[in-house]
Amino acid sequence: MNQQLPLPIHQIDDDTLENFYGDNNLLLLDSLRKNSQQIQQQFFYVWGATGSGKSHLLRALSNQYLNEQRPAIYVPLNKSRYFSPAVLDNLEQQALVCLDDLDAVMGEPEWEIAIFDLFNRIKTSSQTLLLVSAFHSPTALNVQLPDLASRLKWGEIYQLSPLTDEQKLEVLQKNAHQRGIELPSETAQFLLKRLNRDTHTLLQTLEKLDKASLQAQRNLTIPFVKATLGL
Repeated sequence: MNQQLPLPIHQIDDDTLENFYGDNNLLLLDSLRKNSQQIQQQFFYVWGATGSGKSHLLRALSNQYLNEQRPAIYVPLNKSRYFSPAVLDNLEQQALVCLDDLDAVMGEPEWEIAIFDLFNRIKTSSQTLLLVSAFHSPTALNVQLPDLASRLKWGEIYQLSPLTDEQKLEVLQKNAHQRGIELPSETAQFLLKRLNRDTHTLLQTLEKLDKASLQAQRNLTIPFVKATLGL
C-alpha cells in the first residue's frame, strides 16, 4: 500500500522565469507576468513534448510567488501515487496553483472530478491564478469527464516549442554564468552529446558540476566533466 502524503511540498529551487528560455514563448511569459500582478485571466494551459520546459515554467512561477511571500503550490501529478485527490482541497485559497503533468491523472474519475471542482472554486474566488501543464493539447487529452474537458479550454492555451540544440547550449552557458562559473563551448557541446537532452537533466547536471568544481577547485574541462560524471 502506497503511503499517502497530505501535501506535495515544493521547495524553492533554482528555476526562475529569468533562466527559463523564453524566446519561443514571449506572449505566454508576458501574459503570465501581467496576470501574476493583476489577474485578468485566471486559467493558463501549457502543453508540449518532454524537454520543452513545462515543469521549469511551473516551478519558476511558483518560486517567484513564494519568494514574494505569496501563497503558492506546485503539484506534480506524475507523483499522484503518493497522495490522493484531497490534496486539491481548499487550493482556491492560494494565490497561485500549478498542476504539472495533467496527463498522469486523466482517465481516473476521482482525479478528474477533483480537478473539475477546483476549477469551479477558483473561478468563484476570482483571486487565484491556475497554471496547468500537459504533454497533449486540451483536445487530445484523455479526459473522460466532458465538463472538465470544457473547463480546460476556458483560459489561454499555449504550446511550448522544444529548444533547438543551439538554444540548449545558450541555456547551459547562461545558467553557468549566473552561477559564476565558466562553461566552455566545447564542454557544453560535450554535455549535450552525452546526456539526456531535456533541459531539466542538463541543468541538474550543471548544478552537480558546479559543486564538484568548487570542491576540487577545477575548471569545467571535458576531462574533469568525464571524471565527475563517470562518462
